Amino acid sequence: MSRVIHRTWAIGAAAVVVGLAMASVAAAQTSTGAVRNATHLGGPTAFYAPPLRNVASVKQMMAKKGMANDVRTVLRDNGIPETGDAVVATLSGATSSVKGGFCDEATPADGVIVECEFRPGSTLLWMAYRPNAPKRDRTPGRIENVKWAGAKPFKAFLFRVTNDYKIYTFVMPLVCANLSLMSVTEIPGEPVAVSVDRVCDPKTGNLRATAKASSKDLERVQRITVAINGQRAGEMTASSWSFTSTTAGEYTFDATDAKGRPYAVAQRSIRVEVCPLPPKPAPKTVVAPTCGVMLTAARVKGGYEISVDATKSSTGASGVAPSVAIELRDDKGASVGQKTLDGSLTGKIIVKRHGAYRAMATVTTPQAVEVGNFRYEGTATCDASVTIEKPAGPAFFIDVLGGKERRERPVEGTTTDQSFAQCSPLAGVKFGVGKRFQNDWELAGVGGVAISLVTDDHKVKESALFFDLELNKHMSNGVFIGTGLSAWDVTRSDTWTPAWLLHFGIPLAKGEKHTLYFLGEGRLFFDHIDNIQNNYLVWAGFRMRFGK
Repeated sequence: MSRVIHRTWAIGAAAVVVGLAMASVAAAQTSTGAVRNATHLGGPTAFYAPPLRNVASVKQMMAKKGMANDVRTVLRDNGIPETGDAVVATLSGATSSVKGGFCDEATPADGVIVECEFRPGSTLLWMAYRPNAPKRDRTPGRIENVKWAGAKPFKAFLFRVTNDYKIYTFVMPLVCANLSLMSVTEIPGEPVAVSVDRVCDPKTGNLRATAKASSKDLERVQRITVAINGQRAGEMTASSWSFTSTTAGEYTFDATDAKGRPYAVAQRSIRVEVCPLPPKPAPKTVVAPTCGVMLTAARVKGGYEISVDATKSSTGASGVAPSVAIELRDDKGASVGQKTLDGSLTGKIIVKRHGAYRAMATVTTPQAVEVGNFRYEGTATCDASVTIEKPAGPAFFIDVLGGKERRERPVEGTTTDQSFAQCSPLAGVKFGVGKRFQNDWELAGVGGVAISLVTDDHKVKESALFFDLELNKHMSNGVFIGTGLSAWDVTRSDTWTPAWLLHFGIPLAKGEKHTLYFLGEGRLFFDHIDNIQNNYLVWAGFRMRFGK
């Protein structure tokens, strides 16, 4: 065996490592990443002697002075010093082991030692040994990329350590206790999912983009940098894991873990579109107020009262009353009164004389009101007129009538109170003057004569002079009805009598200054009033009235 070792040392560049007795030769070679085949284990460069038998011997090995430091040195030199505490704790605290099959199939929990077989063809990332042990230098070293090329599997202890989301699987051949790293398995974290909430202000079109990150393994992430259109814009960090911007474009996300290493992002790039410009509001349809005014006049003490009614005026907007101002002008255009109507949209203006008056109404919407696509505002004007007639003076009229009278008359030449009833045909003419008031009542005084048309010599033929006091009511259709008192046959003391007058007139023709009426009239004589059927007068004819 010694001659083989020296021969291999001399060659130096041999491609096969023949056991750990040749480890110094392998260590002397420059590491190129090439796999080194090992066919034998054990020898003076072994990490520990005697061979391990059980976990108790592992614990005994770790109790040896300097062994724990040597293990940490090996781990440090191989770039994983952070696993030192867990490896030393597992080996120093070993109290039991579990039986396993082949080492490359074992997946124990951290701290559990498995007895397994390392079969030919399996590889190690590195193997620790003591290359200068023959020179009494026990400084540990390592061989990288070792492949077991022996004829049979070798027995080993296997355990695993988890650190920094990586699973480190170690094996220790029982024959030499060379601590070896069989594999490093990354524990994959859930990729970071990034979403962008894009909000557009409907009034201004301004953009607000909020990026948010989520993952069940977000604690492994240190930061997520955000770039917009290739320019760094900010980052997302705990605890909000959000980023807000008002810029549109291509958002790119790059995550790193606590050690600055790249961390997977599910969707690295998201396009955020520019917000559309808000639509231009449709032009408002302007609705002006409507104006409507009416005037009426009535005589009052000291003049005339003109009533203004603007209730037909409106702004057009529900719940908004118009403001109405009135200016009244006379027939010469001079202003005789101004008034702003109250909420009832009515008012009164007093004038002193008759004549024609014109009111100009100005209707205004007090404040602009917008409802839907309509804007209610502006001003409207309208006018109305009223004529106050000059008070009518006395009206003259003449009546021409025909009819009959029936009266009880005393018997001439007797001393007893004897009488007889006589019907006498009559033709009458009356002249009168009347005063009509604003309430359409008329008071008239009348004088006339009733001409007897009796032709029988055996009957009394007497014409009668009479006076009437009439009270007439004129209707809107021109008809009038009236009553009054009459003094009949005033020139004869024995036959004169008061009478009750009733009559009516129906207009037949109306002119500018005259009106022709059909007149029907009757009288009830008070003399012998207890004998009505023999004391009355009825006649009919025409009345011509002169004046307005």
